[in-house]
Amino acid sequence: MMQLNEEEYQMMIKRCLRCSICKWIPQVQIKSQKYATACPAIDLYNFHPYSGGGKIILALTLEMDRIKPSEELRDIVYKCTECGNCAIACKFLNTLEPLEIIMRLREKLVDAGYGPMPKQEAYIQAVKKHNNPYNEPHENRIEWLPDDIQIDPNAKVLYYVGCTSSYRRKEMAIAAARIMNEAGVPFNILSDEEYCCGSPILRVGEINTFRQVLNKNLDVIESKEIETVIFSCAGCYDTFKVDYPLYRDYEFKVLHTVEFFSELLEAGRLKLTKEIPLKVTYHDPCHLGRNAERYEQWDGDEVQIMPLISINIPPKPKKTGKGGIYEPPRSILKKIPGLTFVEMERIREYAYCCGAGGGVKSAFPEMAVNTAKLRIEEAEDTGAEIIVSACPFCSTNLQDGINSRGSKLKYFDISELLMMALGLEPEKLKQILGEAA
Repeated sequence: MMQLNEEEYQMMIKRCLRCSICKWIPQVQIKSQKYATACPAIDLYNFHPYSGGGKIILALTLEMDRIKPSEELRDIVYKCTECGNCAIACKFLNTLEPLEIIMRLREKLVDAGYGPMPKQEAYIQAVKKHNNPYNEPHENRIEWLPDDIQIDPNAKVLYYVGCTSSYRRKEMAIAAARIMNEAGVPFNILSDEEYCCGSPILRVGEINTFRQVLNKNLDVIESKEIETVIFSCAGCYDTFKVDYPLYRDYEFKVLHTVEFFSELLEAGRLKLTKEIPLKVTYHDPCHLGRNAERYEQWDGDEVQIMPLISINIPPKPKKTGKGGIYEPPRSILKKIPGLTFVEMERIREYAYCCGAGGGVKSAFPEMAVNTAKLRIEEAEDTGAEIIVSACPFCSTNLQDGINSRGSKLKYFDISELLMMALGLEPEKLKQILGEAA
């Protein structure tokens, strides 16, 4: 994310070329017509306003006072997973920031009293009351923690568990903690001082509440003199890495578990002793891939050379998504004995969204599951037996897609697969190998 000021926003919404490139992955990346599209909303609703470019037109029309804020407008703007695929596609012809425009448009709808969606407002209130969007008691936040996991209260490495791994996808938190114990990495957790990172609040345009959550988290972490924060949630990771610095600086290092575990494997601190003779494909989470690339700082001038045409001096760096986290998870999978790794057609910065982001899972669950079903079909076409990812939202939604589609695919977080390869989950490994046989 970047912070568009009002002048930049007004300029960009007038410069959309109406080319519809935002609906497709770049042509040179297309491997088949079946998997050529980039935008879940336009795929499912097939009406231009749902696309990235369509929402830019809506933003312009709203500013020109040709339409008024309304529930109909709100529903279209919030039917977007904010996956960022449109922004990556746009860079191949234009220099707009469709994702940032959509974010700003949501902020404007919130200010006008038409956003967010009712179910999104409900989870914002839950965060305010219980520090998590699930309305779970805050005191239950560490119920995921088994008695045999070793926590070091003096460690300089902090494992920030996140709401979803704490309350819904506990298997991810357990796997991450066991792997760090296996590698001999001293780490601490915040226990009852951990709060929602604010990602689900930011994505729906509630900036004021997000600022409060951000400051609450940074105050706690900085008070403990933490040097490195580890995340297994892609949303938390992206929010800390990309969004927090736009509002407040910090000095600690942030790493996702796939980065950290890949480093531990390279250093020989983890020994993979168990074979997993299965075919596996990997889904790139949007918040770990293209959206986790920071914008490069640019201090230059925009020079108008013709109406609607300007140049940046010096050239302004483009956020193309290539700076996301792509190699570490693939490196982990390729090191697991016996495992056959296969790729889907849309991968890395062009990966298709799981469907859960941008508040869609809560406000439009049918859209979320239907998007997941499209991604599961793409995974099935690889011949894989297992699909893995590295995000609790992807975990929940892709499993919902598997169940809704009646797919034979099995889903695991990459940390669960790594834990099996380390010999830490012999019964689970026997179970999946038996099912595969």
